[in-house]
Amino acid sequence: MVIEQKKNFLKDTDLFKGLPDERLNLITEITYQVDYPANHIIFEEGTEGDSLYLLVEGEVAIIKADTEVLSFSEKGYCFGEVALIDDKPRSATIKTTLQTCLLKITRDDFFQVLATEPLIGRGMFRVLNNKIRNDLEVQMSSIRKEVAQEESLRLAAEVQQSILPNKEIKHHCLTSAGYCKPTNRVGGDYYDYLYLPDDCIGIFIGDVMGHGFHSTMLAAMTKSCIQTQIRFNASVPEVMKAIKRVTDEDARTFIYMTCCYVVIHNDNTLYYANAGHPSMLFLPANSNECIELESQFPPVGIALPDKDSVTQYYSAKTTWRPGDLLVLYSDGITEALNAENEMYGIERFKDVLSDTRHLSATEIREGVLADLQEYQQGVNANDDITLVIAKFQ
Repeated sequence: MVIEQKKNFLKDTDLFKGLPDERLNLITEITYQVDYPANHIIFEEGTEGDSLYLLVEGEVAIIKADTEVLSFSEKGYCFGEVALIDDKPRSATIKTTLQTCLLKITRDDFFQVLATEPLIGRGMFRVLNNKIRNDLEVQMSSIRKEVAQEESLRLAAEVQQSILPNKEIKHHCLTSAGYCKPTNRVGGDYYDYLYLPDDCIGIFIGDVMGHGFHSTMLAAMTKSCIQTQIRFNASVPEVMKAIKRVTDEDARTFIYMTCCYVVIHNDNTLYYANAGHPSMLFLPANSNECIELESQFPPVGIALPDKDSVTQYYSAKTTWRPGDLLVLYSDGITEALNAENEMYGIERFKDVLSDTRHLSATEIREGVLADLQEYQQGVNANDDITLVIAKFQ
């Protein structure tokens, strides 16, 4: 910058605005230009403050604890002045993010000029006052975001609780006992009981990838979809196709869901489909078996490698007898960890079910949860925990 350009630039800055020409001439003489490439550290946190800087062109970032806090590209932005005033080490690291041009004034030169021109003190006050206002604005913006996020989580938690059944099944075919606890305030697990035509009972369990507001919203949309679909056709294939349509519409968010849907008929038959969910467990009353009803389909929302292929849903069939037990659950149970970082596992889960299979659905549920809690040894769950016990009668 030539002398006249430098002077014109300085007189428009908050620091030197309003100074008479003769003082601006003096300041122009003690101010010199420095140019830095992108990603150049101008000064580091903890070093001595020996100069202040005015931004002519480019961009600088403020870094605290190795984290970029703010960046500035405003012409005339002043930084480094606080360390000159309080004579303490730099409170942050400043580096360029673009190729940057600065004007630099050393500590000694600045205080010599300040001693002869009190108006510079007023300019310093303007600079500091503007920074305080800006910091307040940034903090208020952050607080507003936190409040908005907190409100979103609160609403999502309310939605998640509202979509869970408010009473257990008490039907001449079976009774139930369900449980759902998110690992955070809001999770992606969901289960439901459905009263279907011809005195049939439906049970659905789903686990949406991830946790938080969006996962809960997809679970809520799934519930709405199922409730609408069963009014027209409650069969396993048709309900699964309807659920897939919901997740396909949401595919742009790269989210998917594992799920099971079961329809229990009065004629001792049971139809089901499992899309990527942990195997349902079926414990017949007349044997010591624990049969795994495995997944037949990929999770809904997962794109298949062959773009032209479409999942053709069908239902698998088994029979039930009074005293049989059907267990649906999320992997938050089998993958729960103890203090030694060991998983609860499917075999221990089966053992607890086998030991308690003669009890009521509610007692079996409580037995599983008590054993899980004992195993975890106070370690917090790392995933949502959902469990549905269906006891045939």
